[in-house]
Amino acid sequence: MPPTNRLLIQVVAQLKPERCGVSDHAILLARELESAFGIDTAFVVLNSTEPCDLPFPRVYCAPSQLLGACLLLSKGRPAALLVHYSGYGYSADGAPFLLAEALERVHGSGQFRIGVYFHELFAAGMPWKSAFWYQRRQKQVVRKIAGECDFIATNLGRHFDWLKREAIQGADFPLQRLPVFSNVGESLEIPPMRARRPAMAVFGLAGTRRESYKRLFRLGKMLNHLGIEEIIDIGPEFDAPADLMGIPVKRKGVVAAEDLANLFSQTMFGFVPRPSFCLAKSGIFAGFCAHGTIPVLPDSFSGEVDGLRDGVHLVSPLTAQAAQAAGWERCSTAAWQWYSQHRLQMHAATYSQWLFQPSIEAEAGKCITPKSAEV
Repeated sequence: MPPTNRLLIQVVAQLKPERCGVSDHAILLARELESAFGIDTAFVVLNSTEPCDLPFPRVYCAPSQLLGACLLLSKGRPAALLVHYSGYGYSADGAPFLLAEALERVHGSGQFRIGVYFHELFAAGMPWKSAFWYQRRQKQVVRKIAGECDFIATNLGRHFDWLKREAIQGADFPLQRLPVFSNVGESLEIPPMRARRPAMAVFGLAGTRRESYKRLFRLGKMLNHLGIEEIIDIGPEFDAPADLMGIPVKRKGVVAAEDLANLFSQTMFGFVPRPSFCLAKSGIFAGFCAHGTIPVLPDSFSGEVDGLRDGVHLVSPLTAQAAQAAGWERCSTAAWQWYSQHRLQMHAATYSQWLFQPSIEAEAGKCITPKSAEV
């Protein structure tokens, strides 16, 4: 592979491999950009000094030092910034004005193109919740950061619509909707349902899995209908039940990504304790879809959300019986095909195109081919 002179500086609040979903997202993206597009990555970490063992240059600094850190890392090379934005990662109130001011200085220098991936926008809550009172300034920061960027991407359709309406106000601006990719690998081909175990994976951090079991205890009828013979518990140790209404729970603990991909590929179902409107930003949901594991939701929904339909790409108590009658193969394939439209390589191709092209207007209709796919 020929050497490159291009550098992407990824800005993150922390860099904690296998302990932070945003960190894993950024690291996997860095590896894909290097292997498929010949783009190097360096990291600027703004809200943590915890070291990690990664083969990428990185600087730990305060937001006020962002421009200096970027100049230090780039050393005169063509470089662009990609900010991974989740407000509470950078600020206790979820409104990191210091980050916004730092990006204004970087933009003002004229030396770097800036892109942002909004993992989150702003919180919402009732008046007795702090999120209610923080929301206004969180929105202000999102608008300010958007105004300093050359490119914006986000995961949810509702985020995309808000940004288009409230942050860029209909301007001719590169705005992309990219549901998150899987942090636990991707299957280029998926095994048929007959080769999988009639089991359900419960995956995530302790709090996520605790919520999963609370919801599953009320879904015994559906579990019986699905023919679940085993619950596979995956994640950090916590007081997981020994069984769920007579269905044994097999504890796997923390599993390496490669082994987890194999495990998902051998399992029929995966439980996702999330509402439909936020599935496209769920790493757990992405991980199941990436391997054709049929996602199971505790609540039904109507219509289409981010290209997903209940009973087609996933099942719920209302749609499980009809989906089974139509054949589990169809649901598994539909979930995997939905995911394949925005797999890791698609994310990397998007950033390669928009952040490094000298003229967005001239290149908008072109398709960049990953080096791994070149003839």
